[in-house]
Amino acid sequence: MVIWDTAGQEKYHALAKNYYQGASGALLVYDVTDEDSFQRATTWHKELIHEIGREAPIILAGNKCDIMNHTV
Repeated sequence: MVIWDTAGQEKYHALAKNYYQGASGALLVYDVTDEDSFQRATTWHKELIHEIGREAPIILAGNKCDIMNHTV
C-alpha cells in the first residue's frame, strides 16, 4: 500500500493525477470542524471517480472529531 497525503492543498491538485495511476481505491479525509473541507471532498470524490472508476472503493473519513464544536 502506498499512501499519498496532499493535505487537500490546491497547489498539489495539478499533481493528483500522478497519484491516481494504478490506484485500486482511495481514502478521502476531511476536517469535521471545517465545512469547506467537506465541500472540497465532494470535488475530490468526483475527480477520483473519473480517474479510477466507479468500481474502486472510495472511503470518506471525518477527521478531528475529538474537537467538540464541529460544524459539519
